[in-house]
Order: sequence, then C-alpha cells, then structure tokens
Amino acid sequence: VNPTPISNDVLYDISPNINTGMPNIDQSISGSLPAADVVTSVNPMQVWIFIGSLIWILGIAILLIYGMVSLIKMKSKFKNVNCEKDNIYQSDNVTTPFVLGLIQPKIYLPASLSDGEKNYIVLHEQTHIKRFDHVIRFLSYLTLCIHWFNPLVWIAFWLSGKDMEMSCDESVVNQLGHSVKKDYSQSLLNLATGRTKLGLTPLAFWEGDTKGRIKN
Repeated sequence: VNPTPISNDVLYDISPNINTGMPNIDQSISGSLPAADVVTSVNPMQVWIFIGSLIWILGIAILLIYGMVSLIKMKSKFKNVNCEKDNIYQSDNVTTPFVLGLIQPKIYLPASLSDGEKNYIVLHEQTHIKRFDHVIRFLSYLTLCIHWFNPLVWIAFWLSGKDMEMSCDESVVNQLGHSVKKDYSQSLLNLATGRTKLGLTPLAFWEGDTKGRIKN
C-alpha cells in the first residue's frame, strides 16, 4: 500500500518502525524490531542490518560461483564432442538434449536419437535459440542470485523454464502438424527413460518435466 514502507532513518530511530499502510502488519513487525540504546555507540538495528547484508552477499556469491563452476565443468566435459553441422553437436556422453551458451549457443544431442526424434528435438532447441530463451535464462538466474532469499523468485525461475519448454513443444507441433503429437510424445518419453543425471548447469536448457509436457 505504501511504496516506501521503511524510512531511510530507520537505523537511527530510537523506536524503529515500518509503515506499509496495513496496521496489523506494521504493529507486529515494528514490535519485533530492536530499539536503540542511548548508552551504546551502535544501534542494534545497525548490527542486524550488517549481519543480514553479509548473509545476503554470501548467498549471492555461492549461487554465482555454483553457476560459473557448473558451466565450466559442462563445457570441459563436452569439449571434444563432434560437430554434426552448424551449432549441432552429438555424442554418446550426452544423455539428454540441451542448449548451452550465451553468445554462440550450441545444441547437444544424444547419439542414440533416431532421425525422426532428431528432427523434433532439433526444432525444439532451435526455437529456444530463436526466441533468445538462453539469454532470458541467464538474466533470470542473475535475478535469482540477487533475490535468493525470496521463495517466490525460486518458484518464478522454475515456472518460467517450464513454460518455455511447453511453449517450444507447442511451436513444434504447430509447425509439423498435430499428427506428430504421438511420435513427439514418444520421443520425450524415450529420452526420459533410463536418463542419468548430468549435473547440468542452471544456465542450460534440458528436457525436464516429461509427464507434464506429454499431458500438455
């Protein structure tokens, strides 16, 4: 209700309080805030804000490091994968299709795909790239790193990825015709069967939520 619920002087108020415009919330939160002690040189509120800031920065650092390390490990793991054509790579070490890269995104495919399955999957991954989903994914992960303490941002990150997958599925069906639904769904099921975890980076697109996508 109030766009500025926290005063800039809250750290120095003798009785710190917030003003959201919702009295019940204001009263419960303000009552839990530490009051200033005129004898001490540091306001307890300043101490808590400092500790909170350190925890927040630590969380950002952990997620950024995790993202970078997992990305480097993924790139090194598939460094010598054979290029089939253009930006499409295929290998026995790849167990699930995925897109990796920001400036020059590459499509990685399992070697076990049939020609029919390959057509579906390549078109799906190319749709991701055409829509700049890999860039949006990167920006979304940066947002997640900054707002890691907010569970709604984690949910939004997961749901946005799920929506992108289903939207690309729908694009494939619309381009190839509704007659491919059965075969396309079967290819998704084949990819999910016996799949091992790759330890994929959160910056990559990979085939997940098979049940939901087949139902969709």
